[in-house]
Amino acid sequence: MGARLRYGKIVDRKLFFDQGGKLHPGLDNVIVVHDEPEVAGAFMVFRGWSDDHGSVTEQWRIEGPGGLTIYESVPREIHLPTRSHTERLEDEVSDLKIEQVEGNYSCIFSLDEEEVGRVSFTVRLRPLER
Repeated sequence: MGARLRYGKIVDRKLFFDQGGKLHPGLDNVIVVHDEPEVAGAFMVFRGWSDDHGSVTEQWRIEGPGGLTIYESVPREIHLPTRSHTERLEDEVSDLKIEQVEGNYSCIFSLDEEEVGRVSFTVRLRPLER
């Protein structure tokens, strides 16, 4: 399978909808937590696949600092009907425990168990509103 990851965005759900609820290139890849270590606010994983046709099994995972997997999606069968079609997918994740705010986080996208794309994102600390 030669499908290409056209885009990937990892975005805090509240920030996404506060900024209009639309994907665009300038949208920051960021997850927000309220305290450290803490559970992250709900966030969205958006991606688009194209440049091939046929069916594949898609899966993604989140790696924290040091390369440890802290979340893994359930495998999903996707179908690309034509090479020009972009298959747009989104998942929402909530209750993910984030051990540390500092460091590099990545979302790794795989098709048929082969890594085909990677998106870096930041985790931002937001103080609790009182």
